[in-house]
Amino acid sequence: MADNDWNLQERLQKYPGYRGEHATTFANRQVVEFSPEVGISDPVGTAYAIRCEYYAGEKVADQLAKLLQDNQVSNLQALVFGIWDADMSNGGSQVVIEALLSAKDQLTSLQAVFIGDIHYEESEISWIVQSDISPILEAYPNLEVLQVRGGEGLAFTPFVGHENLKALIVETGGLSSATINQICALNLPKLQHLELWLGSDYYGGDSAIADLNPILVEQRFPNLVYLGLRNSQYSDDIAEGVVRSPLLTKIRILDLSMGTLSDAGAELLLKNPVVQQLDILNLSENYLSEEIINFVEAQQANFHVQVMINGQRTEDEDDEERYCAVAE
Repeated sequence: MADNDWNLQERLQKYPGYRGEHATTFANRQVVEFSPEVGISDPVGTAYAIRCEYYAGEKVADQLAKLLQDNQVSNLQALVFGIWDADMSNGGSQVVIEALLSAKDQLTSLQAVFIGDIHYEESEISWIVQSDISPILEAYPNLEVLQVRGGEGLAFTPFVGHENLKALIVETGGLSSATINQICALNLPKLQHLELWLGSDYYGGDSAIADLNPILVEQRFPNLVYLGLRNSQYSDDIAEGVVRSPLLTKIRILDLSMGTLSDAGAELLLKNPVVQQLDILNLSENYLSEEIINFVEAQQANFHVQVMINGQRTEDEDDEERYCAVAE
């Protein structure tokens, strides 16, 4: 990802976990399962995935050790980690963190890491136990893209800085306010892409709009090109905060998809002249009415901004509640 050149179009695609599928693209690279028999044939253009098989007694450290024996490992730029233990109840992603720390002198070209490429048939997102991710930032100074899935146990402590990280993606069914505060305390001067899946309070997502003030009001990450505050239970509040945010004049892509946005929140955004000058406004998988959808479709040719509105949902008939798209 070049400076000021956001190109993670893959993040606008439908979440593959819905379909019980692993990622096929990560950091603009095709994801390929690593096989010791085949080895690393494309260390720059391919993201190699390491995952343990159920009931096979495999450990992620053993899988990574096989990859480290390849003579191309020092040129490898992207790694994806799926299931890290044949029995996921054994613990969190600390085993992945420790394995990566042990390999830092061999993975000298590593630029992109995804920890938690685990779909719902393997583990619900709320059951994925993460750990403190900060040691990865400290051990890999050339890292540009860091993606994690799962909010349980997720932490970024101690508060560290990273001079080269350009994309931070945190997918959860419930992201705690404490973890959001830790993320906002990170010193990431080159961060262009910040994507937080805020999730449900039923699964630890206890944040509120005030917890996003460091991002929206204080502009903690002033060089953002893409801001994704996705999968939220308070999307209308976020819309109100965004239209008042000075950050709005700087970003090019605003992603509020997979949340609980209503017509009221959508109208705030669509009628805002600064929002209209964005490149992309992603409002897909929310709760917008046919009236709003028809309005956007009729006016799209007159907008500078590309508005994404596919996959709208309807309120639950039993309790008339709105829910974020990914929770349990």
